[in-house]
Amino acid sequence: MAADEYAGLERFADVDATGEEAMFVEFLERVEQLPDIVARRQRSYELLALATGERVADVGCGLGTAARELAARGARPIGFDASAAMLSEARRRSEGVAVEYALADAVDLPLEDGVLAGYRAERVYQHLADPEAALAEARRVLAGEGRIVLVDQDWGGLVIDGEPEDVTRAILAGHSDSIRNGWMGRSYLRLLRDAGFADVSVQAETVPITAPWLAALMPKLAADAAVETGAVDAEVAKRWLADQGARLERGTFFAAMAHFIAVARRRA
Repeated sequence: MAADEYAGLERFADVDATGEEAMFVEFLERVEQLPDIVARRQRSYELLALATGERVADVGCGLGTAARELAARGARPIGFDASAAMLSEARRRSEGVAVEYALADAVDLPLEDGVLAGYRAERVYQHLADPEAALAEARRVLAGEGRIVLVDQDWGGLVIDGEPEDVTRAILAGHSDSIRNGWMGRSYLRLLRDAGFADVSVQAETVPITAPWLAALMPKLAADAAVETGAVDAEVAKRWLADQGARLERGTFFAAMAHFIAVARRRA
């Protein structure tokens, strides 16, 4: 699938309502193979520090990749997602693997109090309507010393080298504003502490965007979102995208993204 066939990332908030579930499945599959995404996912397992047989939830499990990898590490994972299409794909890919899946909203998990040793969510909280309620629910289902690990971008931390600078700033801000919680990465410390979690720690890294398909995709996603939010008009965005395309052809395109991993304990 060509880069210009991918839809806006804000639509991950309700995949089943888009009618383009296959596109989102393909997008996730490609993203989950990026080296920095793989490394960050593995780091999240280390931070969960689960013992063999302990129960862990992967909230917003998508294709079930993390749930399967956690099962391979000896944990007892249950993957939750609000998308029936994603869960169907996760179940298909997990045949023969000891993983449970359930359709659920992050604010209403079908679990009893204090039954989990770990809770994990990756690139999910940026799309939630009520992240505070989701964290309250996470705290409810975690046991006393249970750990929560959250992984997300901060779309205010997307940088693209582009001219004119004022147009580039407007496009990047418009794209960040198109995501429901575009500044989620920088918000994790505050949100976790306000939710009553202890020992909160946030790790940050900025990663250059080097995969050719993603380098071609990000400027278009940003420009389309900026037009949609009214940050720039369509003609301005078109000229800016033409310059980005020329940079790609010359080998002078540069973009980078800020990513965050937060870890905390339930203990008050």
